[in-house]
Amino acid sequence: MQRVFISSDNSVTFTCPRCKKMRTVNITDYAGLDKAVKVRVRCGCGHRYPATIEKRRQFRREVAFPGTYTRLVNGRVMGSGTMVVKDVSRTGLKIRVPDAHRLNSGDTLEVIFHLDDPKKSQIQKEVVIRKIEGVDLGVQFLSLETGNPSDKAIGFYLM
Repeated sequence: MQRVFISSDNSVTFTCPRCKKMRTVNITDYAGLDKAVKVRVRCGCGHRYPATIEKRRQFRREVAFPGTYTRLVNGRVMGSGTMVVKDVSRTGLKIRVPDAHRLNSGDTLEVIFHLDDPKKSQIQKEVVIRKIEGVDLGVQFLSLETGNPSDKAIGFYLM
């Protein structure tokens, strides 16, 4: 299923999987979306296909990278564990943590994992937990620096 993201001008661009023709549509009616919306799109070539409209600040790439996390409180280590990175964006991650019940929204973690790029780039970032849904955590990077090797690697990975 095709995923499209609402741009800052309240438009989305669909690409027909059959003929590859692109079509940009103004979707102001969906601008207030909180969740993804499934739609059926009809291309000029007659092909119909499903798509999901999402409103996110950044594109997210679904992955399955093993890694580790360390919980930090005032700069001190207060526990650690394993995790799986479920998706990556320029500004954060979705991670699966088996013992998520021990963590709280607002906690700071240091995460370490490797991308599956040709260099097997190691990513080491401090993040803050923004959302907890069962064992899945939505985390935001605490800093974004153009010179940081982890930030550069993520940027190239998402291109």
